[in-house]
Amino acid sequence: MPENKKRKTLSSKILKKLKIASFIIENLKITHNPFMLKYKILWFLFNLKASLASYRYDVHKLGFQKGKKHLKVERIGHLPKQVNESSGLVYRKQDSTLLTHNDSGGAPHIYQIDLSGKLLNTYPISQAKNIDWEDMSADEQGDIYVGDIGNNSYQRRDLYIYQINKKIDAVLQRIPIYYPDKQYVPDAEAMFVVQDSIYIFTKNWDKSGTDLFVRKIGINADTLQLKAHINLRTPITGAAINQQKNKFVLISYGKIYYFRIIEHQIDFSNPLYCIKFPHKQTESIAFLDENVVIITNEQGEIYRVREN
Repeated sequence: MPENKKRKTLSSKILKKLKIASFIIENLKITHNPFMLKYKILWFLFNLKASLASYRYDVHKLGFQKGKKHLKVERIGHLPKQVNESSGLVYRKQDSTLLTHNDSGGAPHIYQIDLSGKLLNTYPISQAKNIDWEDMSADEQGDIYVGDIGNNSYQRRDLYIYQINKKIDAVLQRIPIYYPDKQYVPDAEAMFVVQDSIYIFTKNWDKSGTDLFVRKIGINADTLQLKAHINLRTPITGAAINQQKNKFVLISYGKIYYFRIIEHQIDFSNPLYCIKFPHKQTESIAFLDENVVIITNEQGEIYRVREN
C-alpha cells in the first residue's frame, strides 16, 4: 500500500476513534440508577451509529445528494437555562427572533429568544397542557401551532395540536389528531402547517421509514390521511418548510434531509441534500430564510446551516 494511502487510512481510523470517545464522554454519563444506565447505554449506541452512518444508502437508494459541499454548519449560540429540552422552533421574521418550547412534562410555556439564545419573553399558555409537546409551526397570519403529538409508549390516544394566536396569549382551538388505524397510533415529533393543512411526519425506531400524514385545520373530526412514505433509516425528530414553500427539511438524530417542493406537492418525490449532523439530541429546526435553517438541540446549542 502506498505511504500516502496508509496515512489516510490511519487518519480515518484515528478520527473514528475520536468520534467514539467523544460520544462516550457526551452521552454515557455515570449514574447509580440501573434503569437510567441501561437507557444511557442504548442512547449512546444509537447516537454513535447515527453519527458514523454513511451517505451510501441515502444517495444510492433514495436519491439524495451529499450535502457537505453545498451546506455550511456553524454554532451561533446557546439556549437559556429555562429551555432545557428544546423540542420545537419557529422563526419570527417581524422581529428576527425565535420561539421554542420544552419537551414532554415541561411547563406549557413558549419562550422567545434571540439568535444567540438570550431569553426575551416567556409566554405561559394557561389553556394548554404539555403532555408531550414535540414540534411547532406558524401559519401565514402569524398564529402558532404546537404539536402535543409525542407517543413514545404507543399508548396515547389523546393527541392534539394547539392553535395559539399571534400575541401568544390565548388558545384559539385544540385540534384533535386521529390516525387511520385506531389500534396503532405512531410516535411523531415533526410537523408543519401550510395554508389550511397540517403535515405530520412519524418517528419510527424500527427502520420502517417515515410516514407523512395530512389533515385540514378547520374540520373537527377529520382523520389524518396518509400522503407519502419514505424509507429513511433514522427517526425523524423535527420538520420545517420555508416561506417560499419550495423546500422543506427533516432532521433526525444524525442527519438533515432537504426536499424540493415542485408544483405545490409536499411529499418525498424530490429529495435534494442529505448532510450528517451528529450534534447530540437534535429535535428542532426552522427556516431563517430561503436558504438558511436554525437548529437547536436538547443540550442547549444553537446552530445555523447555510446553503452555499
